[in-house]
Amino acid sequence: MQRIKLSDLAEGQTYKKCLFSPLGQKVADPAEPVTAAHKEHLRRQGHEEVLLAGGLDELAAEKVVQHFEAWKLQAGVSVEHGILSAAGQVLLEPGQTVEQHHLDAIDASGKIYAMPAHGTQDKRRWQIISEALVKEIERNITVADLRVALASENPWPAEAPVGDWPDRQRLAAIRQEGVEKLRRLYAHIQAGLHVNVQEFVESADELMGWLAGHPSRFTQLALLAKRREDYLPDHGYTVAVLAMSIARRLRWTRENVRQCGVAGMLFDVGMLMIPQQVRNSSEALSDVDRSRVLSHPAYTLGLLELVDGVGQEMRLAGLQHHERENGTGYPRGLRKDAISDMARVIAVADIFAAMTEPRKYRLPKLPYMAMEELLHAASSVTVWKPAVRALVQAAGLFPVGSFVKLSDGRSAQVVGAHADQFDRPIIQPVRASGKEQEDETVAWDGQPIDLAEVPKSRLTVVRAILSAAA
Repeated sequence: MQRIKLSDLAEGQTYKKCLFSPLGQKVADPAEPVTAAHKEHLRRQGHEEVLLAGGLDELAAEKVVQHFEAWKLQAGVSVEHGILSAAGQVLLEPGQTVEQHHLDAIDASGKIYAMPAHGTQDKRRWQIISEALVKEIERNITVADLRVALASENPWPAEAPVGDWPDRQRLAAIRQEGVEKLRRLYAHIQAGLHVNVQEFVESADELMGWLAGHPSRFTQLALLAKRREDYLPDHGYTVAVLAMSIARRLRWTRENVRQCGVAGMLFDVGMLMIPQQVRNSSEALSDVDRSRVLSHPAYTLGLLELVDGVGQEMRLAGLQHHERENGTGYPRGLRKDAISDMARVIAVADIFAAMTEPRKYRLPKLPYMAMEELLHAASSVTVWKPAVRALVQAAGLFPVGSFVKLSDGRSAQVVGAHADQFDRPIIQPVRASGKEQEDETVAWDGQPIDLAEVPKSRLTVVRAILSAAA
């Protein structure tokens, strides 16, 4: 290990080993040029030197950090010292409560280390580089980066199912496999390990097959399966499915739809860095916590540096997905065409997914009510109207997963939608048991009915209802 004075670091200089802060956090990889941002943020943390070493084992041998036994960490327990991954990424700050995604990252890391108890807490590396990345991406944005051109010819011919649409059990299994893959990839990113964007592209390609063959039922993968409370991989999968559905209805090319799916999986990884008690707070946040939440799009940019091959459009989607058409969003308060089309689509998918997911402080909103709110937001020029219109076409005015009362008195669950007949969804009659099933699985009764193929005089949707038992 070699100690180097901060004043001796020259911008553009590279080293054959890693640079670490005096608290053990990796500052730069081998051959990564030193930047003004690196030096400025090290100064802000009060450091006068950096450590040149081959890895944390070398720092542990010099008693800068200590090996830490992972079995001592359990979800719900607060840590006394900061915890580092083997890659030098800060996983937990002193006093932070351990969450499941931290344990996932620790499994991916293999080894973990305790940071020294003394001294000023380091600003994390992804925070250090994210601010510089925001400036860089904004400086280099072009019109081509912001706009997604429509396909010259319709790349999505009329629905031609390839094989049968899966039953509910298989549907749940497909979704669970996709969510678990995201969980593993997120863990690697959080641990500071590089992953290839192709891993996410492969997941998007699997979804592309279902979307191409069954567009009217595709949103079942997002809205019909049970979703977990405050689970970021689950949310990422839902947003990816909805975003791809929207992009298809906007007549984007297949490649752009695929990229939109990848962006949906990656856009919110910065939220991994926000503690659960802050993410789930139903009360007003402190200035510090509010600043952290408002910074998570920039944190996403920092973490995406670990995703090899990620494109500019995906970075913009992560940075701008909280911007709003009327300038009321963050982090920059951009308006209309200053926001990338992909970010606009991700924003609509994110809002709808969040409203219909359970939270610790509230129940999920009914899909029909969530869609009503989105339509109001579009009419007040808060979100992009074409994306909301496309979501209605993809999921229906009575969105997939909704329960409805039919004109013959029966109750049904919406399982599919038609782009040109919003009020004539594909429905599945249900048996009203008078109470909800313990496993939350509704008892379906008979075969699905495509209302687009039934005269309105015979059968129609009367209204949305709260549940199958209503």
